Amino acid sequence: MKRKNLKAEDLAREICQQEKIGYETVHFLAEALLCRYAKGSGLALKGPNNMSKEMIAKEKQRIRRRYIEIIGGIRHFTNEEYENFIWDVVRCRWFMDKADMILDSIEEMVDGKVTTTPYNPRQEGENKLQGKQLKTILRLAFLNGENQIMSKQEICSEMEISEATFNRRYPVAVVLFGILMWIYANRREQEDINAGIVDRPPYYKEKEGVC
Repeated sequence: MKRKNLKAEDLAREICQQEKIGYETVHFLAEALLCRYAKGSGLALKGPNNMSKEMIAKEKQRIRRRYIEIIGGIRHFTNEEYENFIWDVVRCRWFMDKADMILDSIEEMVDGKVTTTPYNPRQEGENKLQGKQLKTILRLAFLNGENQIMSKQEICSEMEISEATFNRRYPVAVVLFGILMWIYANRREQEDINAGIVDRPPYYKEKEGVC
């Protein structure tokens, strides 16, 4: 869904409000997930590589439901339980495909399009593409793979942005990643429930997503 009439932060807050989830809650939980993924990205390749399609589908369903319950505050998770959940995500070989999909969704939602070229601050008009900036910050900070994660200062230098700009963009990027992943997980959950693939949990309410 394209909403170019809204600034990225306004968009993030509107979506969180629509989904009835606190902006700060999404930021806290999504940042924890992204930080752990960045630190353990090398271990993602050490997860099971001989899983059948059925086993992968079951793993996705299990992790998806836990993510919905955690972000949605459906039931209380201890810090240890959330750490265990993040570790399970880190080890999933398919997580990066989903992350790439969410990064493209952020760019399209904010800018109205998805580009195929890396962010180039010296290209005319590039610094006006907030969505592409958010996508680039997330990739450089968390999702570039083992030994390729950058610090704030390195990202600012790479993107030729000030720390003040980074500090404005960073939390918005994290929240959009977290909430759009949650919406996607809900949509897939609804599809599987309707198809009779997974059971219908007692808290489930069928709804339309924003993606």
